[in-house]
Parts: sequence; C-alpha cells; structure tokens
Amino acid sequence: MDITIGHNARQRRFDPLLADAPALDAADPAYLEAVDERGAAAGVARFAAFDAASPDAVWGALRRHELDLRVAGEDPAPALGRILDQWLQGLAERERPGDADSSARVNVPSRDIALVRALTERGFSPNGIRAVRPRPRGTAAAAPVLPIALDGGRVRIATVDDAPALGALDARLLALDAHFASVTERPGAAGMFAEAYRSRLRAAPDTTWVLERPGRITGFVHVMPDAASPEPGTLALADSGGQYLVVMYLDESERGSGTGAAFCEIAHALLDASGSPYTLLSYAVANPRSGPFWSRMGYRPIVTEWQRRPAVLAV
Repeated sequence: MDITIGHNARQRRFDPLLADAPALDAADPAYLEAVDERGAAAGVARFAAFDAASPDAVWGALRRHELDLRVAGEDPAPALGRILDQWLQGLAERERPGDADSSARVNVPSRDIALVRALTERGFSPNGIRAVRPRPRGTAAAAPVLPIALDGGRVRIATVDDAPALGALDARLLALDAHFASVTERPGAAGMFAEAYRSRLRAAPDTTWVLERPGRITGFVHVMPDAASPEPGTLALADSGGQYLVVMYLDESERGSGTGAAFCEIAHALLDASGSPYTLLSYAVANPRSGPFWSRMGYRPIVTEWQRRPAVLAV
C-alpha cells in the first residue's frame, strides 16, 4: 500500500478543499509506519525549540514536537494508535513529565472523525481550528472606500504610528488566548508585536485596518498572504492565493453590540474585492466566543490541531 496515495484519496473524500500531501521520506530516522489489513498510518516526527525571548516563543511551548501524519484505508485508527505510541514513547525519553513548556501536536482534517478516538485515548485534545471562508459568488468588484464610519467610530488603514497601539492590543489578545494553551504569554510581548507591526506596515500598509474612536484605537484586523502564514506546519489548501486573517481583536467596550461583526464584514468586503479566493484564520477550540462568531461570519473548520501540553503527562 502506498500510504501517501491512500492518504490523499481519503482526504479528498472528506474535504476536497485540502491539497494533496507530499510523500514522506521513509529513510528519515524519524519516520514511523504501521500497516494492517484495514488501514495504515505513517508519520515523520519533527521538533523545534525556541528561546523564551524570541518572537516565536509566544506561539506555543518552547519545545514543540509535531507529527507530520498520513493515514490510509477504511479504518486507519489502529495503525494510527501504534505510531502515536511509538512517537510518545520517544518523547518520554526526551522530555520531563509535566513540563508545560513542551508540547506534542498533530494536525488532521477536521472532518476525519475516525482518527479522534486514537488521539483522545492518548491524552490529546483538540486545541486549535483552522477555518476557511471561500470568496462568495457574485461579490461586488468595488471595495469599500476607507475611512468609513462604523457605530460612531471609523475604520481606516493603519499607519506605522499605530504600531505601539496594535502591539498593546495584540498582547491583550495573547493573554486571552493563553488560557487555552495554544499560545504562551512571554515578557516583552507587546514590544515585540509593536516592532513586528512597524515592519509589516512599512512593507504592506494596506493589510491592516483599525477601528478608531476619538483619541484611541479600539480594534484592528491584520491579514497577510496565505503563503506567508505563521502556521507553516498545518495542512495546505488545494487552492492558492488567498489571505490569512492573522488577528482580529476588539476592546471589551466594543463587544456585544454587533460592532465586531460589522467590522469583520468591512474587512471581508475589502478582501473579496481584491479577488482573494478565500480567507483563512485560526482560533482556539476552547474559546467560547470564537467558534460561534467565526461560524456566523461564514467560516468552517478545515484542519484541527490536536495537542498534548505537556508533551509527557505528569504521572
């Protein structure tokens, strides 16, 4: 059985929006494989470590183990369980039990529910959702003209001078999402974010929009090309050329009145008019607001990240 060919056939059956996966290197020392009469699973274990002071440190644990997975056949769950056990046994030899700055992660198609039990039985939980919104048919060609009024404020294109405010808002979003173990608060995050926005706004000022009230910025949306997505380990789409909605954040004072949905619709109108064939974003599964909100905005789950954090559970 060619596991990658079987994997891609299975994946297309569940979600044709996902791209075919490339073949794994069976000669890789980190390659794992299990095959039985009902199915097969293969994966390559990958590892990345980050310094706590680096900008990348906020996006999870400092030591991140990932399994680049392929599954094939009618019932690949038993084979998946066997390679998960091999992988986790190796992690037990490398990581300290209970260390929350280590994680083990696997990305799988959200609709392939046959894989869920093998993951949950080994202590994984659904941690992040990558969701997609295809460009609606019949979208108007003309983009909204900014600045534009919104609920007593205005939406405008961000400038480099806005970078400190955006960094502070993004740090507040980080503190919120850290509750769900998908990201981690690190010292100096607001300053690192502000510097990143300075660079982005110099290079591409038309990809960040702010909601402004007199004297302050109360929300913003930031996008980048999907090809430059900050989540390179996830599964790719069959289509290309879309945009990744990196951040949407509103101050607490803006919530509950429909302002967030209206702001999001302005951003979508700008993206749709630009010809972007789709928009992607990610959100934390455990956030009680994110899933319902983004579903109302036209997004549906396409990839689920399953995580164990710590990578080796405390005994």
